[in-house]
Amino acid sequence: MKNVKLLAVLLITAVFLGSCGLNKMIRDYGDEVSFTPEVNPLENHGGNVAVNVSGRVSEKYFHARAKVELTPVLVYEGGEQTLQTVYLRGEKTSGEGTVINRGSATNFAFADVVAFEEGMEASELFIRARVYREGREDNVTNLPERKVADGVINTSQRIQHDYDLSLAAHGYEKVTRVSESANIYFEYMRHNINWRIPLNRKDESVEKIGKLAEFIKLGWEIESIEVNAWASPEGEVAFNEKLSENRAKAVQEHTRSLFRRLERETKTQFPRPEIKVTAKGEDFDGFMRVLNASNLQDKQAIANIINSQLAPAERERRIKDMTVIYGEIEKLLEPLRRGEIVINAFEPKKTDEQIATLSTSNPSELDVKELLYAATLTQDNATKLAIYKSAQQLFPQDYRGFNNAAYIHLKKGDVDAAAADLEKANQLAPNNGHVLNNLGAVAAHKGDKENAQSYFEAAQGQGIRVNYNVGTLMIPKGDYQAALSSFAGRTCTYNVSLAHLLAGNEAAAMTNLECAPESAHVSYLKAVIGARRQNNTMVFDNLRTAVRLNPALKAEAQKDREFIRYFQVAEFQEIVR
Repeated sequence: MKNVKLLAVLLITAVFLGSCGLNKMIRDYGDEVSFTPEVNPLENHGGNVAVNVSGRVSEKYFHARAKVELTPVLVYEGGEQTLQTVYLRGEKTSGEGTVINRGSATNFAFADVVAFEEGMEASELFIRARVYREGREDNVTNLPERKVADGVINTSQRIQHDYDLSLAAHGYEKVTRVSESANIYFEYMRHNINWRIPLNRKDESVEKIGKLAEFIKLGWEIESIEVNAWASPEGEVAFNEKLSENRAKAVQEHTRSLFRRLERETKTQFPRPEIKVTAKGEDFDGFMRVLNASNLQDKQAIANIINSQLAPAERERRIKDMTVIYGEIEKLLEPLRRGEIVINAFEPKKTDEQIATLSTSNPSELDVKELLYAATLTQDNATKLAIYKSAQQLFPQDYRGFNNAAYIHLKKGDVDAAAADLEKANQLAPNNGHVLNNLGAVAAHKGDKENAQSYFEAAQGQGIRVNYNVGTLMIPKGDYQAALSSFAGRTCTYNVSLAHLLAGNEAAAMTNLECAPESAHVSYLKAVIGARRQNNTMVFDNLRTAVRLNPALKAEAQKDREFIRYFQVAEFQEIVR
């Protein structure tokens, strides 16, 4: 009986002492266990929030039979995210978890990642704890919640949607040179023009001479008139040079006669420059071209024999000999005995003023190139859009009116209207680089980064430069070095500055912001850098400019944890109120 009583006393004492130990842990939890976040506030990078917290248990705190469960919880309006639990246990326990040695301080750590959700900017990270004695899991005590971090910085997602957009070229030429030409053929070793020889009587030759006359009669401003003449290469060099000179003179005189005849017939003067006359000598290169293009069975052997002759006289003799052996060669030589008339003229054009006026008053008077060109003559986006809408109506099968209207919609921030026009443009011109690039911008605006990337890569395959667009996509994905690589050579731009800041180069970020065009985005990011530098003047001056340019930024700044240390400062409150 004495032994039984003694055992009962010992058990009661053990329970009492154990309870005393847990009660002490409960009582001293706030003083003896510390939590230090790696960053506070937390940060969103690539759509994920990394939660890294170091913990420390002081010596003589932890009961040898105790177990503690520590669970980080990110609490925000609309929900909470529970992260991976960390287990701590005393020296005389078993199972998973970090063993806390009584008598020496012990470190432990949390490391987990949670996907960012809207509203987490204003979140709070708590550690929720439970303590119990091993074997007594049914008797658990919840320890007080401990707040360890305040909010999530979302600066990495604050990209500016200023993608490099693609306008399809209008194709209009302010100056268009048009040429018309015709040949006159000559008999062997003759320089007088004989219209009865077969080559001059061919339908093609007669048609070309007729077109040349009609071209002159258009009355367009003539830039130049050229006359060139050749001889076939089977004669002696000096003779052929003289022969080509005489043929050139004959064609020159015919050209003058043609102008005089047309002026009599039309009773119109056709102002023209002096005729430029060139005697080309023998056309050896032309002969080799027609030989190689011919159906002669031995053409390669003939070409080898002729090309092996270094002396021009010997080469000419060989060609003449070949005409005896191969009757077909004479047929190849005949078209080389010719004179050529080339007339270069300027196509009449409307003035820019006329095009600009017609584009809004009577666009049907313009062709599609003129109409698309008209949009480049104004800086007003509303006028540009109206012109592109006219192009859609008048030329509904031309994708450019739809693509370029989408370009203006995107510049104005009307993503849905841009998407509608680009859908039509893509139907008219599938796999067109300009359309694909702009579709990528629409997808990026809508947050569809994967499709945006695919569109940009497809556009790049069609020769469109998309480096800046791809780099911009890399920022919210958290790959800041890849973004900077894509931005190579680009400076003084908000997104370039943002990538530098997120990559840890604050100085480069500020340098690019200083030369960037003023905008709400630029001023806001300067205020963020000011907050990181704890430069009050820099924060307030730039934030004031940002909300003046875009009042919607007031609400964003109120919850932006970049400014958490200023939330209670009167000047900050006055700016964002």
